[in-house]
Amino acid sequence: MDTNKTKEQKRLCEQNKKATLDSLKRINDDLWIMQYNCDYGLDELLKKGCGTIMDAVLFLQKKVQTPSLKPNPDHSGFACSTFNARTAEGNYLFGRNFDYKKAPCVVCWTKPENGFSSVSVIDSTFFLHGTEHMTLKNKQKPLRVMGAPYMAMDGINEKGFSCAVLEIKSKATKQNTGKRPIITTVAIRAALDKCETVDEAIELFSSYDMHDSLFINYHYQFSDAMGNSAIIEYVNNTMHVIKQKKENDNLILTNYFLTEGGDNHDGRGYDRYNRMRDKLAETDGVITENEAMRLLSRCTLNYKHPLLGHPVITLWSAVYNCTEKSMLLCAGMDYSKKYKFYVDKPGEITTAD
Repeated sequence: MDTNKTKEQKRLCEQNKKATLDSLKRINDDLWIMQYNCDYGLDELLKKGCGTIMDAVLFLQKKVQTPSLKPNPDHSGFACSTFNARTAEGNYLFGRNFDYKKAPCVVCWTKPENGFSSVSVIDSTFFLHGTEHMTLKNKQKPLRVMGAPYMAMDGINEKGFSCAVLEIKSKATKQNTGKRPIITTVAIRAALDKCETVDEAIELFSSYDMHDSLFINYHYQFSDAMGNSAIIEYVNNTMHVIKQKKENDNLILTNYFLTEGGDNHDGRGYDRYNRMRDKLAETDGVITENEAMRLLSRCTLNYKHPLLGHPVITLWSAVYNCTEKSMLLCAGMDYSKKYKFYVDKPGEITTAD
């Protein structure tokens, strides 16, 4: 073994880790930003396969030389809404609400050597077990923030491909067809790093055995800069794809199966689905970014969990512009404050009208 090379690798790893941790900045109680500077080894992880959260945790501990990472198993109160649309100027939009236990969100830029740059959004619950407004700058920070690339819930890359994951209260997917396994959040990261189009994302997902990260089912919506959108669902461990029936169709997703044969059609999210459907039908799917944000603001959740007692809210609303490769974001249900982020401007934040 080349001792000098190993020492240099460790030095660079520590340098990049420090730069990552130093980049974490608080914008307000509900929003933080960061730039991830380390090699998170996606290609290596995909080659190995990742069938559980602990597989990802142990991989990252070794890859980023982090002494301890403890996954958060809490999965209560997850909901969410997504839709695709377009502007009068021809830009393609992807709207997304993320609903979960009240906590700050984190906007994270990544720039892998062998993949596309992207900006994604993370629920800090996965960093710090979601204590309301718990600061990320404490002794736990180095043990959790280094897992950021594999905690993204939605995002957009430099090619204008965007994606998001949503919950369905149904049995978790655990495929076993002989392909390498992949968990929910690693699949999101792989899509952002590797896919330019919706079709490429469908091909990527179909090339792995999906193992849902926790104890519940998830489905996904994708959109790209060509105006394509699609939904992936898993029913009884079989992957199903729902595509637009014609160009510029609007696909909408909340928290029940659209695929026939799914066991959850109980209406959870019907009200949100119908609001989005009606608005997009009224405008023939043509809306501005601000109108898309207003539509998301009409589809929020804000209630006390009936069993666990904690507040569940819309942590963030994001309007991804697949043409501009940008994200308009409101955090903590404060729609008076809009922030604009660009894939190619890491760490930069501007307020929007």
